[in-house]
Amino acid sequence: MSARRSSLVLITVAVVLVAVAAVVRFVVAPNATRLPEDTDQTVHYAGETAMLDSEALRSGDTADALGPGIPVTADRRVRVTSVHGDTAVLEDVMTVRIGEQSLPSAKTYAVDRESREGTAPPASTSTSAEPSRGALNSAFPPDAARDDSYTYYDATTRSIVPVRYTGSAEREGRTVNVYEIGIDAPVKDPAVLEPLPEALPKKLVAGLVPALDATARDRLTPEALAALPDPVPLTYQGVSTLVAHIDRQTGIAIDQKVNREIVATATVAGEPTPLVPVSTLTLDVTPESSKDLGDTAASAGLLLTVLTDATPLALSVVAAVLLAVALLRMRGKRPDTPARDGTVTGASSAQPS
Repeated sequence: MSARRSSLVLITVAVVLVAVAAVVRFVVAPNATRLPEDTDQTVHYAGETAMLDSEALRSGDTADALGPGIPVTADRRVRVTSVHGDTAVLEDVMTVRIGEQSLPSAKTYAVDRESREGTAPPASTSTSAEPSRGALNSAFPPDAARDDSYTYYDATTRSIVPVRYTGSAEREGRTVNVYEIGIDAPVKDPAVLEPLPEALPKKLVAGLVPALDATARDRLTPEALAALPDPVPLTYQGVSTLVAHIDRQTGIAIDQKVNREIVATATVAGEPTPLVPVSTLTLDVTPESSKDLGDTAASAGLLLTVLTDATPLALSVVAAVLLAVALLRMRGKRPDTPARDGTVTGASSAQPS
């Protein structure tokens, strides 16, 4: 094979390698960050809960109306049930266990597979999804922004609230972004509202006044109490704080802390006035589950590094070497060729004297 022909072969191979590197970096790698069709992840929590003791409340024992904290465990399973192009349908099931009692709560979301934000349910299905359009609901995207640009959908209150970036930390050997979400809005989930009383006798409301904060006590004057209907209609406020430690590279939530409170509220002089918490729930990811999530993030992060950086770089380096060799061969001297008279051209030789 001539030097020119072999150089052309090397150049062709180099161009192909560059093309493959571009496909891996700009097509394969981005596809690897999309929410996979086989997503099925379960996270385990432990904590405690307290529930309203209706009997204590009816007897006027307002100090003990919210019972002592009871140990609880919880499992949260998030799985993709179907995929429709760029949209995935997610089932998010949280099951809280109190002793022998299990309290499951299932929600369905339609999410953009790249941004992880809520989107419109697929038109090709009859799926009914939570109204979380434009907001995060079950997961953060890989390489999440380290700012306050995200919003979050809370299913209990059906409200969309800001997400606050509070800095970075380390969890299970991984660098994580720390986000905090605060919720304070009326409860709208029918499943949460169903077991709660719609009203309280005015006498019980009056008995709660000494234990209320200063603002509520100032509103619930004897005159204001007298003006209230009997029984007093109640609404409920969902007050929650969520702190999430999100793996910076993959978007996996390695650690989370959840504090949720449902507060009975009465309208006094046109103002919503908190009366008494009817339930509280505090949950943390278990150490074992956090370790498993860290291992999952490490494996997924390695794959992303290979696709995003290592493979394109290696292919580009090999392509550059091949191009350099091809150019050197093309610039090299051509082989000496014999002239028609039999002498050698391009060669220097000593002349006889």
